Amino acid sequence: MSKTEKTPIETYLPVAEEVKKAMKEKHGDKLRSVILPLNDEATEEIEILVIIPERSVVGQSMKYMNSDPKKGQEILVRNCVVTDKERVMADDGLFYAAAGMITELIPIRQGKFGKV
Repeated sequence: MSKTEKTPIETYLPVAEEVKKAMKEKHGDKLRSVILPLNDEATEEIEILVIIPERSVVGQSMKYMNSDPKKGQEILVRNCVVTDKERVMADDGLFYAAAGMITELIPIRQGKFGKV
């Protein structure tokens, strides 16, 4: 297989539709679906649901990012993952993938300077 060819997905574990619906009712527009690789070859994937981190969660997380990055990431994952949290916390690959994806969900807008 060449580097440009994608590895086929052999296993995909989606979140059940009734769970998605219940979580959507509970969390509204803050809910997101995230697909994480279950193995290093990325032939197996799992879907989890996460919520966009609130300002207080981001603040708690950032407090530890320089001194204890793992603790900062744990704060994000524990507060934002709403399905399969135990599985994500127990597996290093899933944990770091989830933490990275949640970090990308932090709502950061780019400002610009105006004239005075």
